[in-house]
Order: sequence, then C-alpha cells, then structure tokens
Amino acid sequence: MPWLALALFVMIAVLLRQPVIGALFALAEECSFHWGAYRGTLGLTRAIGLLGADAFMRRSLLQLRVHAHEALGETARAVEGARRLADEARAVGDWSLANTAINTFINAGLYREALEVERGWEPQEEPISEEWGPDEQSALARFNLCEAHYNLGDWEAASECLRAVEEAAVDEPMLRQAIPMQRAWIQAHTGHEADALATLDQLNRKGIPRVYWSEVAFTRAAVLLAMRRYDEAASEARAGLKFARRVASTRNGLFMLGRIALAEGRLEEAARHFEAGAAHPYKGQGGGALLAWGDCLEKLGRGERAREAWRLVLERDPQSAAAREAGSRLGAAG
Repeated sequence: MPWLALALFVMIAVLLRQPVIGALFALAEECSFHWGAYRGTLGLTRAIGLLGADAFMRRSLLQLRVHAHEALGETARAVEGARRLADEARAVGDWSLANTAINTFINAGLYREALEVERGWEPQEEPISEEWGPDEQSALARFNLCEAHYNLGDWEAASECLRAVEEAAVDEPMLRQAIPMQRAWIQAHTGHEADALATLDQLNRKGIPRVYWSEVAFTRAAVLLAMRRYDEAASEARAGLKFARRVASTRNGLFMLGRIALAEGRLEEAARHFEAGAAHPYKGQGGGALLAWGDCLEKLGRGERAREAWRLVLERDPQSAAAREAGSRLGAAG
C-alpha cells in the first residue's frame, strides 16, 4: 500500500540522517584541514544545514564556514562569523569556538579583539569531544594568542604566553608539534637564531594539518634569514609556496621572498616580490613586510612610492607594531 511505502521511506530517512550528517561533516573537515578544498567545505556545510542540525552541530558548521572564508581570503565574512563564535564561546564556555574566533581575528589583523575573546567568561568543565578536552582546547587557544601578542610588538608577552602553554604539558600530538614552530618564530625575531634552528629540529611536519605545512617552511625560512643563510631561506620560502593552500600562505610566501631579497641587497627583486604580495587578494596583517617594502623603495630613490607603502601599513594592519613605525617614517618624511 502507498502509505506503507511512504512510512518505510520516512523511517529509513530518519534512521540514516545522523550517520549521513556525520559522514558529510567528516568530509567537510577533510576538505578544510587536509585537502584545502574550501569551496567544497562551504558546499558540504550548506548540505548538512538542509538536513537539519542541533545547536552543537550548527556551531560546528559555523566554525567550518568561518575557517573556509578565512582561508579563501574572504576576510569580512570570516570576521562576521568570528564575532558570532566569540559570543557563542562566552555563552556556552567552549574553548573550541573561542579558538576559531581568535584565529580569524588574528588573520584579519584584529589582535586586540583576539586577546579580548579569552577575557570575561568561564570555560566548560566537560569536554565536548573525546579528542579535545577543555585543557587541550584552552591550550590551543592560548597558543594562538601568542601571535596576537607579537604582532602587537610584545615579544616578551608572546614568549610568556607560549611558556604557559608548554608548562601545561597538554598531551595533544598536534599541539606538541606546533609549539616548536611558534617557539622558533619567536626566537628568530628576538636574537636567538641558533636556538631557533635547534628548536625546529624537534618538529615533525606530518603532525601538523596539511594546510599549515607552508607555515612550517616559512618559519624555517625566517630562521635561516636571521642567520643570513639567504639561499637556504629562499629555498624554504619557495617550498612553502608550493605547499600553500590558504590565500594568506601564498601572500606570506611572496612577502618572505621580498624580505630575503632585501636582506641580500637585491632591491629591484625585493620590490617585485613585495609588490606582488601587496597586490594579492588577502590584505590582512603583513604590516612588517609592507614597512620593509617602503624602506626598499626609499633605498631605490622612489620616495613617493615608499610613502604609499607605509600608508598601506596604517590602512591594512593598523594595530600592529609596524604601524607605529610606519607612522614615524611618514612623520619624518612629511
């Protein structure tokens, strides 16, 4: 009878809905963190939404969408979602939501907003998954806050923040691999280049999601640059560009090549790399490289173009320490 067939179809659909949602969500995560297929992530999250989702799944879908928009360079949309996640994080005490908001704000150059996410709310006591309990979630969030500190120019606060994460002794494999990368970046920028290279020897790239492998290469490039091993630094920067899946990674690689060429005194080449980075669709952060671009242009005798580059620092990365330096240069030039 027709009504029996309809009832059977409805029953099967109900029974299969949760497994299908789970499978699609797992696929969306793979798209985001392994393949870098961010358009696929957005399509899958829309499909899951059509199937219906509880409050927890809706928050998880929002996280994936925010991450995808950030990775695609759709910064305004990502920040809009991050503000919602920050509010949700405070409402339900979820460090995972907080961490996604923190990462997105930092990507957009909103370092103070990233630091503010952590303040004024209590994290939940029960883990939201078997893989990431509250200790791991809070450690990862605080690990990422190191970047907010040093972009604001406070390398000591960044180092202290990372030390607190290390002392928490969280037993999470990905975080254990990410800590040496962050530590080496700080060491390379605070006069401890040899220590930074030794720190990187502790890192196994395969323990970090595939879409962040480029950042491992750029960290090694920064260390080698600080040690004046320019050919090796450039090789690492080019390797990082080959690994790049996120638009920010591509832009960062272009800026890194510019820094290396500038340090070697190859000013015309450096200017070309900096200009390519500045023209890239991703416009977040990057104040230090834009500042260096202006310095490069000034050395080439292109004073007006140099001032344009320094003004870009104020426009695109206004909270950064580089913005204060750009303001000083513009004041002196004016």
